[in-house]
Amino acid sequence: MIEQAKRFLFAKESEINKQEGGAILVITLVLVLVVTIAVLALMYLTQNDVLISSNMAVQSAAQEATDDGVTAVNTSLQNLPNWPEVTSPGYWYSPLPTNANGPTRPTVPPASFWSSCTGTTCASIPVQYGSFNFNVQYVMYPAGALATQIGGNEQNQTGTGPGVQSVRYYVVYVHTSRANGGGLGVTVQTILRKVQ
Repeated sequence: MIEQAKRFLFAKESEINKQEGGAILVITLVLVLVVTIAVLALMYLTQNDVLISSNMAVQSAAQEATDDGVTAVNTSLQNLPNWPEVTSPGYWYSPLPTNANGPTRPTVPPASFWSSCTGTTCASIPVQYGSFNFNVQYVMYPAGALATQIGGNEQNQTGTGPGVQSVRYYVVYVHTSRANGGGLGVTVQTILRKVQ
């Protein structure tokens, strides 16, 4: 009788162990699934973070390249022996746009202008900033539309004699985009002054 009771208890214990083993297997599979989902989510978020960081680095470098472009435009403007309107179109000068009422203020050229501008409609200079290569394009207009506007340009202190200077202001649009394409471009407007 004792032997039968031992065998009975052993069989019951064995059955309980099998049931526990099955429960542990289910719990383990659920935990593996949860960990796998967490790892996949982390990989997805990390991938987006890297992409966002990369885009921010390119955008920051493009802004810096645009600043270099403004400096280059100013240097070329100051080194001209004449006013840009005298030596145009070689210096990418454009007259003021007009409407039915006459000359108007220039407006930011659309993206289509920058993608199709050539050496006769805008200037283009390569700029390398860090590991990025950019194409910097620019076009300049007379500032115009002010009370002192003369011939599309603003002049002051005109006359003859020593110390008298003629000053003209130009609205310049500088556009920077990646040299190999891709990504959005950066366009800035600035007003530059030329003194003669």
